[in-house]
Amino acid sequence: MDTRALEHRRRIKAKKPRFLRQDAHKRAKFRPASWRKPKGFHSKMRLGKKSYATRVQVGYGSPASVRGLHRSGLRPVLVATPEQLGALDPKAQGAILASTLGDRKRELLLRQAKEKRITVLNLKVDEALKGLSEAFAVRKSEHAAKLTEKQKREAEKKRSIEQRAEEKKAEERAGVKEEKSAEEQAEEKAKELEAEKQKVLTKRT
Repeated sequence: MDTRALEHRRRIKAKKPRFLRQDAHKRAKFRPASWRKPKGFHSKMRLGKKSYATRVQVGYGSPASVRGLHRSGLRPVLVATPEQLGALDPKAQGAILASTLGDRKRELLLRQAKEKRITVLNLKVDEALKGLSEAFAVRKSEHAAKLTEKQKREAEKKRSIEQRAEEKKAEERAGVKEEKSAEEQAEEKAKELEAEKQKVLTKRT
């Protein structure tokens, strides 16, 4: 690791101006855009006139030996799988965990990096692991609460179904009793009619 070159780069970067595209202060659409070389024939910025924005030129670049390196001196490598993490050289390369990772996989990669002593450049390993464990605990409690609520709802649903079934059975029983009573009334009426007929017949005779 060339520490002198890294320190030299740090000093250069501290003095480096912000390179703005020509007319970026006049047009909002030019501000977030990347640098564009001024090519106008009458462009004062292209000619390097005073009081105009600084152009990209030789002298602002980093030393070739440390170009593209992290400030720690490690070369950053994007990692998304345990295989990619295992292929890194801890002395020369540092891991940058992909932003698309889920929490479970992120925790797995962080633990693996801690075991193999691989530097993670875009996260603090201990803090990230602590935050993930807390998040998992919260999710677990929420999941347990949801399960208990679901079980309660299912129990209430079961009770209501049983209650409805009992009510239906009671209604059926009441209906059977009513039918029986109606049959009994019909039989009694029939008997009364027969008795009256017998009385009439006895009187005639």
